[in-house]
Amino acid sequence: MRSNIRMATVVLSLGLVVAACSDAEEAPADATPSSTAESPAPTTESTEAADHGAHGAHGAEDHDAAAAAATGPVAASVLGTSTGTYGPLDEGLGSGTNTLVVEGTVTLVKDEYGTQMSTNVTGLTSGAPHPAHLHDGSCTEFGGHYMHDHAGPPEPPNEIWLSSSNDPAGPLEPSQTGSALGSGGADWVPRETPLSMMIHDSEFPGLPIACADFAAYDGAVTLVLEPAEDGVEAIEYSLDGGEWLAYEGPVEIADAGEHTVAYAPAGEHDDAPEISFTLAG
Repeated sequence: MRSNIRMATVVLSLGLVVAACSDAEEAPADATPSSTAESPAPTTESTEAADHGAHGAHGAEDHDAAAAAATGPVAASVLGTSTGTYGPLDEGLGSGTNTLVVEGTVTLVKDEYGTQMSTNVTGLTSGAPHPAHLHDGSCTEFGGHYMHDHAGPPEPPNEIWLSSSNDPAGPLEPSQTGSALGSGGADWVPRETPLSMMIHDSEFPGLPIACADFAAYDGAVTLVLEPAEDGVEAIEYSLDGGEWLAYEGPVEIADAGEHTVAYAPAGEHDDAPEISFTLAG
């Protein structure tokens, strides 16, 4: 009898997963994986499939470019602080039934120790947990959760989630007034690709209800280049199409505006990878 009950439960769960994936294919939206083993059942299995089913459908070019740069002979990182402001998603990208007005900011800090994120947000459903995750892509062209290792598990520490508790896989937990504080982090630095923070609905199927873009760095940044393969003895870089320079250590870039950095082993400038980023004025 217990075996029959377990089988029925599995079949029901699979049915929910298929339904959630179908929703993700019809509209470029995603949902969240489960926060913890104790999370409510409606958002545990079905939302994970919806989110990671959409992961490969959006931002694929960014994935490919970032992956190519990350696996080349030289690895590049941009360290700095970026602040995003929450706003609603464009029609068709998030929950079509959402009526919440979510406001607040989220800060992403990348330094030599890794990545730290924090948020102060209002307008959430009082007493209802809201999962929030770092996503690939912008708020208008996004993929799924940002994963440091694409072949790794869809959860911290391979992803960064904002949590109101000490549990790195916990959700935002709003107060009675709908406000919440949250933080999260990892010992790695994200690839230099468009990123955003998404807050998800507290109810099934857990689609996004608010998003904040990390469109620009708040101020000066530090460019860090290092060998990613054996045999790289010297590195050169070119800032904004300028002359190729020997990389002798971290480089500070402080001028406001858009920047592009090409980098490669010394003398190997053909088809050198590039990263682009913006500094706020």
